[in-house]
Amino acid sequence: MIVVAIVALVLSQTVFSTDPEDPTAGGGTGPETEETERTRPSEFVPTEEQTDEADGETTFAAQPTVDCTVHDNEVVTEQVDGVVRGGGLEFPVQEGWEVGSDWGSQGAYLTDQSFAHQPVENGWFTVAGVGAVQFPEEEGGYPGAEETARAIFRCGLSRDQVEQIYDDPPELVDYRDEATTIDGHPAWIVSAEVQISQTALFHTTDAWHLVVIVVDTPDGPAAFDGGAALGHDQQVEDLEVMLEGLRVL
Repeated sequence: MIVVAIVALVLSQTVFSTDPEDPTAGGGTGPETEETERTRPSEFVPTEEQTDEADGETTFAAQPTVDCTVHDNEVVTEQVDGVVRGGGLEFPVQEGWEVGSDWGSQGAYLTDQSFAHQPVENGWFTVAGVGAVQFPEEEGGYPGAEETARAIFRCGLSRDQVEQIYDDPPELVDYRDEATTIDGHPAWIVSAEVQISQTALFHTTDAWHLVVIVVDTPDGPAAFDGGAALGHDQQVEDLEVMLEGLRVL
């Protein structure tokens, strides 16, 4: 998730504002609050290894086919040290990530969201969060993990805030859309490296790795939405640890 924060890989995604106590956007990445000049290209220069990693299959993000309903974030899950909990899921907090800020009203169709976040640059944050899935009955109710994961991912890329950093349509590398299991429970994952526009002003990254996983838990559907900025190696590694440690409560 970027603060979409992610993400929130996060991008998971997860865009969020510079003031996590008063966010204006949600999951994976987050934006700066002041206008900055965005006419010159990013100064990020990938290493040869990073260039090789970016040579995966490229596609473009589809537009959402749902209303992208955003709920008020009513946190009901009690938090404990060392993990982030929400909606019946938890993941381990990594060193250098802050918790306790409410980046709510960011992820579509999610409530009871709790988060961890880390700055990237220029007032943008990566955010990872978990929460309960809630589809309104007027939209037909919960459509299953597969369609929900796609909806949350696509809605995250279509928010007004992220038009500052992504092309239209967003360019995706190594797009993944498939069934998986989390802690022995059926789930669906949608993830990709979302390329940052050449007109966006970033110096340390050229893409966000965003991940959405929807899990059918015994207490109902829940989701992880998070991200990591490529080029921030520790952040990318931390996201992988979060995903490996994702558990059903």
